Amino acid sequence: MADNNEYVCIDTKVIRECQQRRQGFINKYDAISVRYDWIIRDLSENWKGESADLFLKDAEVIRKNITGIADMLAYLCNTLDDVLKVICQTDAALGDVNRNPTQE
Repeated sequence: MADNNEYVCIDTKVIRECQQRRQGFINKYDAISVRYDWIIRDLSENWKGESADLFLKDAEVIRKNITGIADMLAYLCNTLDDVLKVICQTDAALGDVNRNPTQE
């Protein structure tokens, strides 16, 4: 958000909203992850046999993918931070150009 001395020509409202909602995304992921682990643990304790073994093998693959989603979420959040930083720097530079145009 700009103060009285800033020139803003790039709207970063959506990026900033995503940053504010980041912890909520992380909390939802964590809740899904915990629930998934609980379900698989409960199933493995109560379901036996060849079908159970095959299911649990697939569940391990899914668990690895869920972990991959956490890594992607962290990467996306970090990328948003980097993008916002570059946008703000560009916005400030554009403001400088507009406040102090070069006279030829």
